[in-house]
Amino acid sequence: IEAKEMKIATIVALLHTFLILAFTGLASWLAANDADMGWWFANSEGVGQKATGWLNNPGFHGFSEMLYEYTSSSANNGSGFEGLGDNNPFWNVTTGIVLILSRYIPIIGPLAIAGILANKKYVPESAGTLKTDTLTFGAMIFAVIFIVAALSFFPALVLGPFAEFFQAP
Repeated sequence: IEAKEMKIATIVALLHTFLILAFTGLASWLAANDADMGWWFANSEGVGQKATGWLNNPGFHGFSEMLYEYTSSSANNGSGFEGLGDNNPFWNVTTGIVLILSRYIPIIGPLAIAGILANKKYVPESAGTLKTDTLTFGAMIFAVIFIVAALSFFPALVLGPFAEFFQAP
C-alpha cells in the first residue's frame, strides 16, 4: 500500500466529518446572521422567512439540533431532534446533498483503491512486511480510528450540551 491508496482512504474517512461540519457551519452562519431565506424557507402561505424561523430552540440547543440533522442525514438514518423546523426547501435540499455525497463517494474510494491494488504485482512476504494478523496491529488500528473519530466530532458534540449547562439562568 502506497501513499496514493492512503490518500484516497484518508479522504473517504474524513469526508463524513467534513460534510456534517461544513453544512452545519453553513446553517449556523445563516441562522446567526438571520439571513432572509426567501423561497428556501417559506411558510405555509409561501411567504419567505428569515433563517431563525427554523429554530424553535435558539442558542446552543439549536446548534445541537442542526448538527444532529446533518449527522442523521449523513448516516442515512433520517431521525431528527424535532425542535428544528426542517420541512422546507433549504433543509430538504441540503440534507439531500449530504445524504447523496456521504453515501456514494465512500463507495467510489474503495473501488479506486481496489483497482489500484489489482494492477500491482505480487510481492512475497519478507522481514519488512507489516503483520496485520496480530493483537498489536488490531489495537493500534482501533486506537487510531477511535482518536480520529473523537477529535472529529467531540468538540462539536459537547459544545451544545456543555454551553447550555453553563449558561447563566
